[in-house]
Amino acid sequence: MALQRTVGNAVVIQMTHRNTGGYGLGGLVANTGAAERETALSTKYGIRIGPPDDRPNDHFSHSMLNRIDGVLGSLPTQDVRDNPELVAIQPAGADTESAASLYDGDDRSITMVSPFGMPSWLYTELNRAVSWQRSLMDKGAMADYEGISEAGDKALGIAGEKRQVMGGTSDVLANGNLVKWTLRHEIGHSVDKQSGWAQNLKHEARFGGWEAYGSARQVALAILTEAGLGDQLDVTDRYHMSLIDSVEVALDPEGARAAPERLTNLADGFPDQDDQFRTRLARVVEFGRLALAQPWTLTNGGGDTLAIGNRTYHVDHYGQWVSYLRAERERHAVSNYQFSTPDEWFAEAYAAYHDPKPGPRARLNPGAREWFEERGDQM
Repeated sequence: MALQRTVGNAVVIQMTHRNTGGYGLGGLVANTGAAERETALSTKYGIRIGPPDDRPNDHFSHSMLNRIDGVLGSLPTQDVRDNPELVAIQPAGADTESAASLYDGDDRSITMVSPFGMPSWLYTELNRAVSWQRSLMDKGAMADYEGISEAGDKALGIAGEKRQVMGGTSDVLANGNLVKWTLRHEIGHSVDKQSGWAQNLKHEARFGGWEAYGSARQVALAILTEAGLGDQLDVTDRYHMSLIDSVEVALDPEGARAAPERLTNLADGFPDQDDQFRTRLARVVEFGRLALAQPWTLTNGGGDTLAIGNRTYHVDHYGQWVSYLRAERERHAVSNYQFSTPDEWFAEAYAAYHDPKPGPRARLNPGAREWFEERGDQM
């Protein structure tokens, strides 16, 4: 018991110091000295750390400044001071509607948001390795995603399957302090933009082999061919629309969410076709319905239902059709979130490469690790 009390007291002392920034009771109660620390850290790292000009009094807490200092000090200079795509890390304003921190590529800034309005001292202590905390984090992250509901999961036959964001197919990155991971992840978005990864490299197998589709037509052709209807693309429905056109419309994310019956009742548009045709079309419907339900949050990413050849397809949380190499997720994913979109793939890979523990970095495709090493991301 004496040892437990000693350890407990040490933790309390450590937390208290983080919350005061060395400014004693004033730092804890009135955030005394925060503005001065922001100025000092801004000079140290060559970017603005603190509020923008239109919110001059919205300062970070000392506990948050400690986390920011610790993370920035562990990253390559080229990704912070010498990164033209990162000019500021700032606290969210009181009127923010976002529940999550984010990088804005237009103004090249990271806005740190305390989820659910929780006090900064609590937010900066959250730990992704604690299962109940991570479960709450996942629920908060998924709250705004279209296509996720208990009724919807039941209709899809996946009720009871666990949905996760930060863990899932691999929990290797689901460790340590939430704020530290958030900073590494969001800085990763700026490095993506700085390096031109999304424009030039996302298609490579070592980076997940991503494809993004401007419309649903390529996806419609792929799933119709896989379902055995590739030679009947010109068959028309009761509205005189060809099969390929009809499926393209049914798989359009915006239209499918606004009028889901267009997809679920797809076969009704082809009353003159035989049972084999309708059975094959049912495969298309099953594919589309699951793809629209954020299947990347499932451990298997949608499994065989969303697999076409060696690729997995889904609609990401931005409403765009994407696909990736299925084997890359199974072998090298560091989280479910990484295989939600190409942008998040890179941000999670960056966070994994720079995680203080070796496991996340080791999980990455060796070719991806080599790329980080070649650009000078030495540990």
